[in-house]
Amino acid sequence: MIESTSKYMHQGDFLGSDGENFLVALSEQEIYSLDAATYYVWSLCDGENSVEDIINNISVNFNLDKKEIEEPIKNIIKALLDAKLLKEL
Repeated sequence: MIESTSKYMHQGDFLGSDGENFLVALSEQEIYSLDAATYYVWSLCDGENSVEDIINNISVNFNLDKKEIEEPIKNIIKALLDAKLLKEL
């Protein structure tokens, strides 16, 4: 379960974008194509921001209700963890 106080560190290297998606490599063989929302969450996972900080950041910057975005953001974090693009601290 993703806790609001949990902090994560993104893994991999940002390679660039292909126009619509953002490319992140864990290795030469493992390259992931992330949509804009997923990439934004990945980039905010810097080891300093908690999940709550990320939700607040997105809520303020995109004028979205925190309650409406909390579950989708936690789902993105879970998917990034499953892909090993995040590491829990």
